[in-house]
Amino acid sequence: MAEKVDLIAKCIRTFPDFPTKGIPFKDICPILKDPKALAAVTDLFEEHVRRTYPQVDLIVGLDARGFLFGPLLAQRLGVGFAPIRKKGKLPGPTLSVAYSLDRCNIYLFLR
Repeated sequence: MAEKVDLIAKCIRTFPDFPTKGIPFKDICPILKDPKALAAVTDLFEEHVRRTYPQVDLIVGLDARGFLFGPLLAQRLGVGFAPIRKKGKLPGPTLSVAYSLDRCNIYLFLR
């Protein structure tokens, strides 16, 4: 496991003070370009979920990073995937839930 974590950590780039001063932006794009790092991330997610939540029925992913890793994890677990989008991004009927996290409001929509 430590080997996988080290590989992943080496792929993450940090840009200080982005988007605002005091906030470090973690760029995960290099993970997506490296097949071994992407497999390692998916392996670790899968191991964690199988160990911690053995009865998973559905994986949900938050816009946008959740869209990258969520479907890979759902496929590994043999369950479906539901994207969670911001308000106004999906047509048709949606279910919404609003909550506050730190300084931002996040709106969740499920079809």
